[in-house]
Amino acid sequence: MSLLAVLLLGIGLSLDTFAVSLTLGLAAGRTTYRQKARFLAVIGLFHFAMILAGWFMGETVSRLIAAYDHWIAFGLLAFIGGKMIRDGWRPEENSLSQGDLLSLRNTLLLGVALSLDALIVGFSFGLVKVALFDGSQAGNVSLAAAIVGLSAFAISAAGIVLGRKASSKLGGKAEIFGGIILIAIGIRTLVEHLSEWAG
Repeated sequence: MSLLAVLLLGIGLSLDTFAVSLTLGLAAGRTTYRQKARFLAVIGLFHFAMILAGWFMGETVSRLIAAYDHWIAFGLLAFIGGKMIRDGWRPEENSLSQGDLLSLRNTLLLGVALSLDALIVGFSFGLVKVALFDGSQAGNVSLAAAIVGLSAFAISAAGIVLGRKASSKLGGKAEIFGGIILIAIGIRTLVEHLSEWAG
């Protein structure tokens, strides 16, 4: 696997994180700069760690997780998306829940939901030769994981910035729109995986 292939893989794995980051940008008023920075760090680190974990665990464990990862991702995204919609419909309560959207718990839940695909990709690294530099396969896989993690970080940061700009146009309904996007991502993930298993 070449550097170009790893970069394209990093972008592909980051598309969902971009969409979720866009929704967080839409709800910019309910998150602090520190919480956004923590979210970006978690996204990058989880993608890095999940690829390495998938590579170390190998085929058996990865296939077992693959049978349930779509349900986990759907549940976590639907939970947080539903909370955003609820809070968007009841803005008078937002002052009580200020900053709760990207609480440590929710940040970790999003980190898990958005990096599960990276776990399966990590397993696939065990089936191909990752050749980014002349060195051990472990070193090459670690570098590939770092590139994917950095891609997820950068693309998520772009999503937050764009979402924040869009929130000024959507006004008070921005959070409801963001919640709908999260739930839609969860449903799409579920449908795609169920279709693969049915086929």
